[in-house]
Amino acid sequence: MHFSTAEIELFHQQGYLAGPRVLDDEQLEKLKRRIDDILAGKTAMPQLLVGETAERSKAQGQLPSLKVVNLFRHDEVFAKVYNNEAIGTLAHDLMPGPVRVWEDQMIYKPPFEEQAALGWHRDYTFWNHVGPADMATCWIALDDATVDNGCMHVIAGSHRWELEFSREDVDVHNPDWLLEHPQIPAAANTELVPCEVKAGHCHFHHCLTLHGSYGNKTDNMRRSYVLHLMPGHTRRIGDSWNERMARVENVALGEIVCGPQYPELPFPSNGS
Repeated sequence: MHFSTAEIELFHQQGYLAGPRVLDDEQLEKLKRRIDDILAGKTAMPQLLVGETAERSKAQGQLPSLKVVNLFRHDEVFAKVYNNEAIGTLAHDLMPGPVRVWEDQMIYKPPFEEQAALGWHRDYTFWNHVGPADMATCWIALDDATVDNGCMHVIAGSHRWELEFSREDVDVHNPDWLLEHPQIPAAANTELVPCEVKAGHCHFHHCLTLHGSYGNKTDNMRRSYVLHLMPGHTRRIGDSWNERMARVENVALGEIVCGPQYPELPFPSNGS
Protein backbone atom coordinates (compact mmCIF):
# COMPACT_ATOMS: atom_id res chain seq x y z
CA MET A 1 0.00 0.00 0.00
CA HIS A 2 1.69 3.16 -1.26
CA PHE A 3 0.70 6.64 -2.34
CA SER A 4 1.18 7.20 -6.06
CA THR A 5 3.73 9.69 -7.39
CA ALA A 6 0.86 12.02 -8.29
CA GLU A 7 -0.60 11.80 -4.76
CA ILE A 8 2.78 12.52 -3.18
CA GLU A 9 3.19 15.60 -5.38
CA LEU A 10 -0.34 16.69 -4.46
CA PHE A 11 0.53 16.45 -0.76
CA HIS A 12 3.54 18.71 -1.25
CA GLN A 13 1.51 21.17 -3.33
CA GLN A 14 -1.61 21.47 -1.20
CA GLY A 15 -0.30 20.46 2.24
CA TYR A 16 -2.80 17.66 2.85
CA LEU A 17 -3.85 14.35 1.34
CA ALA A 18 -6.65 11.84 1.86
CA GLY A 19 -5.41 8.32 2.50
CA PRO A 20 -6.79 4.77 2.36
CA ARG A 21 -8.17 2.55 5.08
CA VAL A 22 -5.51 1.63 7.65
CA LEU A 23 -7.57 0.15 10.53
CA ASP A 24 -10.02 -2.75 10.23
CA ASP A 25 -13.29 -3.11 12.12
CA GLU A 26 -11.73 -5.12 14.95
CA GLN A 27 -9.00 -2.53 15.49
CA LEU A 28 -11.54 0.28 15.45
CA GLU A 29 -13.71 -1.38 18.07
CA LYS A 30 -10.73 -2.07 20.31
CA LEU A 31 -9.65 1.59 20.22
CA LYS A 32 -13.18 2.88 20.76
CA ARG A 33 -13.67 0.58 23.76
CA ARG A 34 -10.40 1.85 25.19
CA ILE A 35 -11.50 5.45 24.74
CA ASP A 36 -14.77 4.67 26.51
CA ASP A 37 -12.81 3.17 29.41
CA ILE A 38 -10.49 6.18 29.61
CA LEU A 39 -13.39 8.62 29.62
CA ALA A 40 -15.19 6.55 32.25
CA GLY A 41 -12.09 6.34 34.43
CA LYS A 42 -11.88 2.55 34.08
CA THR A 43 -8.45 2.74 32.42
CA ALA A 44 -5.76 4.68 34.22
CA MET A 45 -4.44 7.73 32.39
CA PRO A 46 -2.51 10.62 33.99
CA GLN A 47 -5.03 13.40 34.55
CA LEU A 48 -2.53 15.90 33.20
CA LEU A 49 -2.77 14.24 29.78
CA VAL A 50 -6.57 14.26 29.80
CA GLY A 51 -6.67 17.97 30.50
CA GLU A 52 -9.14 20.41 31.97
CA THR A 53 -11.80 19.83 29.31
CA ALA A 54 -12.43 16.36 30.71
CA GLU A 55 -14.65 17.83 33.43
CA ARG A 56 -18.23 16.80 32.99
CA SER A 57 -20.61 19.40 31.69
CA LYS A 58 -23.30 20.01 34.30
CA ALA A 59 -25.48 21.71 31.76
CA GLN A 60 -25.61 18.78 29.35
CA GLY A 61 -24.67 15.84 31.56
CA GLN A 62 -21.91 14.70 29.20
CA LEU A 63 -18.28 15.28 28.35
CA PRO A 64 -17.50 18.32 26.24
CA SER A 65 -15.08 18.09 23.34
CA LEU A 66 -12.05 16.33 24.74
CA LYS A 67 -8.42 15.87 23.74
CA VAL A 68 -6.21 13.26 25.40
CA VAL A 69 -2.51 13.42 24.52
CA ASN A 70 0.45 11.03 24.66
CA LEU A 71 -1.71 7.93 24.91
CA PHE A 72 0.83 5.59 23.32
CA ARG A 73 3.37 6.38 26.03
CA HIS A 74 0.95 5.27 28.74
CA ASP A 75 -1.44 2.74 27.21
CA GLU A 76 -0.62 -0.62 25.60
CA VAL A 77 -3.63 -0.56 23.27
CA PHE A 78 -2.69 2.74 21.64
CA ALA A 79 1.01 1.76 21.67
CA LYS A 80 0.23 -0.85 19.01
CA VAL A 81 -1.15 1.57 16.42
CA TYR A 82 2.18 3.01 15.26
CA ASN A 83 3.36 -0.52 14.38
CA ASN A 84 0.75 -0.58 11.62
CA GLU A 85 2.60 -1.36 8.35
CA ALA A 86 0.11 0.54 6.20
CA ILE A 87 0.55 3.73 8.24
CA GLY A 88 4.33 3.31 8.22
CA THR A 89 4.47 2.77 4.48
CA LEU A 90 2.31 5.80 3.69
CA ALA A 91 4.24 8.01 6.10
CA HIS A 92 7.55 7.02 4.49
CA ASP A 93 6.06 7.89 1.08
CA LEU A 94 5.58 11.48 2.29
CA MET A 95 8.64 11.97 4.51
CA PRO A 96 12.27 10.79 4.52
CA GLY A 97 12.84 8.06 7.08
CA PRO A 98 13.12 6.73 9.52
CA VAL A 99 9.75 8.34 10.34
CA ARG A 100 9.22 8.54 14.10
CA VAL A 101 6.28 9.31 16.39
CA TRP A 102 6.51 12.78 17.92
CA GLU A 103 3.32 12.48 19.94
CA ASP A 104 -0.27 11.30 19.59
CA GLN A 105 -3.73 12.33 20.71
CA MET A 106 -7.36 11.31 20.75
CA ILE A 107 -10.08 13.86 19.99
CA TYR A 108 -13.64 13.19 21.09
CA LYS A 109 -16.65 15.28 20.05
CA PRO A 110 -19.87 14.31 21.83
CA PRO A 111 -23.29 14.37 20.17
CA PHE A 112 -25.17 17.65 19.89
CA GLU A 113 -22.14 19.73 20.90
CA GLU A 114 -22.24 22.43 18.25
CA GLN A 115 -19.83 24.66 20.19
CA ALA A 116 -17.09 22.00 20.26
CA ALA A 117 -14.83 23.78 17.78
CA LEU A 118 -11.08 23.36 17.50
CA GLY A 119 -9.80 26.80 16.55
CA TRP A 120 -7.80 27.40 13.39
CA HIS A 121 -4.10 26.71 13.89
CA ARG A 122 -1.01 25.13 12.44
CA ASP A 123 0.62 22.35 14.41
CA TYR A 124 4.17 23.63 14.19
CA THR A 125 3.31 26.71 16.24
CA PHE A 126 3.27 24.36 19.23
CA TRP A 127 6.24 22.23 18.12
CA ASN A 128 8.89 24.79 17.25
CA HIS A 129 11.35 23.45 19.81
CA VAL A 130 12.16 20.82 17.16
CA GLY A 131 12.84 21.36 13.49
CA PRO A 132 12.90 21.88 10.61
CA ALA A 133 9.22 22.59 10.04
CA ASP A 134 8.53 19.63 7.76
CA MET A 135 6.73 17.29 10.16
CA ALA A 136 3.31 15.86 9.37
CA THR A 137 0.21 14.36 10.96
CA CYS A 138 -1.66 11.14 10.22
CA TRP A 139 -5.27 11.75 11.29
CA ILE A 140 -7.34 8.56 11.58
CA ALA A 141 -11.14 8.55 11.82
CA LEU A 142 -12.54 6.11 14.39
CA ASP A 143 -16.07 7.16 13.43
CA ASP A 144 -17.09 8.58 10.05
CA ALA A 145 -15.96 12.22 10.12
CA THR A 146 -18.43 14.42 8.24
CA VAL A 147 -19.17 18.10 7.88
CA ASP A 148 -22.17 17.69 10.17
CA ASN A 149 -20.24 16.06 13.02
CA GLY A 150 -17.21 18.35 12.89
CA CYS A 151 -14.65 16.99 10.41
CA MET A 152 -11.39 18.83 9.83
CA HIS A 153 -11.26 21.75 7.41
CA VAL A 154 -8.03 22.90 5.78
CA ILE A 155 -6.79 25.70 3.52
CA ALA A 156 -4.93 24.24 0.56
CA GLY A 157 -1.43 25.59 0.07
CA SER A 158 -1.37 27.45 3.38
CA HIS A 159 1.74 25.50 4.45
CA ARG A 160 3.65 27.72 2.00
CA TRP A 161 2.52 31.01 3.50
CA GLU A 162 4.95 33.14 5.51
CA LEU A 163 2.89 33.93 8.62
CA GLU A 164 4.64 35.37 11.64
CA PHE A 165 2.99 34.51 14.95
CA SER A 166 3.74 32.59 18.10
CA ARG A 167 1.85 30.58 20.71
CA GLU A 168 1.43 33.75 22.74
CA ASP A 169 -0.43 35.41 19.86
CA VAL A 170 -3.21 32.81 19.75
CA ASP A 171 -6.63 34.28 20.57
CA VAL A 172 -8.32 31.48 22.51
CA HIS A 173 -11.62 33.39 22.49
CA ASN A 174 -11.81 33.58 18.69
CA PRO A 175 -11.56 30.20 16.89
CA ASP A 176 -11.21 32.01 13.55
CA TRP A 177 -8.46 34.44 14.60
CA LEU A 178 -5.87 32.90 12.27
CA LEU A 179 -8.15 33.37 9.25
CA GLU A 180 -7.88 37.13 9.93
CA HIS A 181 -4.07 37.20 10.01
CA PRO A 182 -2.78 40.31 8.16
CA GLN A 183 0.02 38.38 6.42
CA ILE A 184 -2.28 36.00 4.53
CA PRO A 185 -1.31 36.65 0.88
CA ALA A 186 -3.79 38.95 -0.82
CA ALA A 187 -4.11 36.70 -3.87
CA ALA A 188 -4.29 33.46 -1.88
CA ASN A 189 -7.20 31.06 -2.19
CA THR A 190 -8.59 30.96 1.36
CA GLU A 191 -11.41 28.51 0.69
CA LEU A 192 -12.11 26.28 3.69
CA VAL A 193 -11.93 22.71 2.40
CA PRO A 194 -13.82 20.04 4.43
CA CYS A 195 -11.95 16.76 4.83
CA GLU A 196 -14.52 14.03 5.37
CA VAL A 197 -12.92 10.73 6.36
CA LYS A 198 -14.54 7.30 6.64
CA ALA A 199 -13.98 5.30 9.82
CA GLY A 200 -10.69 3.42 9.65
CA HIS A 201 -9.32 5.67 6.91
CA CYS A 202 -6.54 8.21 7.30
CA HIS A 203 -5.72 11.74 6.27
CA PHE A 204 -2.30 13.42 6.26
CA HIS A 205 -1.48 17.10 6.61
CA HIS A 206 1.74 19.13 6.77
CA CYS A 207 2.68 20.71 10.10
CA LEU A 208 2.32 24.23 8.62
CA THR A 209 -1.07 23.64 6.98
CA LEU A 210 -3.80 25.80 8.49
CA HIS A 211 -6.67 23.67 9.76
CA GLY A 212 -9.52 23.64 12.27
CA SER A 213 -12.87 22.00 12.89
CA TYR A 214 -16.36 22.88 14.01
CA GLY A 215 -19.01 21.43 16.29
CA ASN A 216 -20.96 18.18 16.16
CA LYS A 217 -24.55 18.71 15.07
CA THR A 218 -25.45 15.01 14.99
CA ASP A 219 -26.68 12.47 17.52
CA ASN A 220 -23.49 10.41 17.17
CA MET A 221 -20.10 10.93 18.78
CA ARG A 222 -17.07 11.71 16.60
CA ARG A 223 -13.76 10.18 17.67
CA SER A 224 -10.38 10.33 15.98
CA TYR A 225 -6.86 9.12 16.72
CA VAL A 226 -3.98 11.31 15.62
CA LEU A 227 -0.31 10.41 15.11
CA HIS A 228 2.06 13.37 14.87
CA LEU A 229 5.12 12.27 12.94
CA MET A 230 8.72 13.38 12.39
CA PRO A 231 10.97 12.70 9.38
CA GLY A 232 14.30 11.10 10.18
CA HIS A 233 16.23 14.40 10.29
CA THR A 234 14.16 16.24 12.94
CA ARG A 235 16.41 17.78 15.60
CA ARG A 236 15.95 19.43 18.98
CA ILE A 237 16.36 23.20 18.60
CA GLY A 238 14.79 24.41 21.85
CA ASP A 239 13.21 23.42 25.15
CA SER A 240 9.85 21.81 25.96
CA TRP A 241 7.31 24.40 27.01
CA ASN A 242 4.26 22.29 27.90
CA GLU A 243 4.43 19.33 30.26
CA ARG A 244 1.53 17.59 28.50
CA MET A 245 3.43 17.15 25.25
CA ALA A 246 6.47 15.17 24.12
CA ARG A 247 9.60 16.04 26.07
CA VAL A 248 12.92 16.77 24.39
CA GLU A 249 15.19 17.17 27.39
CA ASN A 250 16.49 13.62 26.88
CA VAL A 251 17.97 14.77 23.55
CA ALA A 252 20.94 17.15 23.33
CA LEU A 253 20.40 20.48 21.57
CA GLY A 254 21.08 20.08 17.87
CA GLU A 255 20.80 16.29 17.94
CA ILE A 256 18.32 14.05 16.09
CA VAL A 257 15.13 13.46 18.12
CA CYS A 258 15.20 9.70 18.53
CA GLY A 259 15.22 6.96 21.15
CA PRO A 260 12.63 4.82 22.93
CA GLN A 261 10.28 7.77 23.53
CA TYR A 262 10.13 8.40 19.76
CA PRO A 263 9.51 4.98 18.18
CA GLU A 264 10.10 4.41 14.48
CA LEU A 265 7.22 3.48 12.20
CA PRO A 266 7.68 0.31 10.13
CA PHE A 267 9.62 0.79 6.92
CA PRO A 268 7.80 0.02 3.67
CA SER A 269 7.79 -3.64 2.72
CA ASN A 270 9.16 -4.51 -0.71
CA GLY A 271 6.36 -4.86 -3.19
CA SER A 272 3.69 -3.68 -0.72
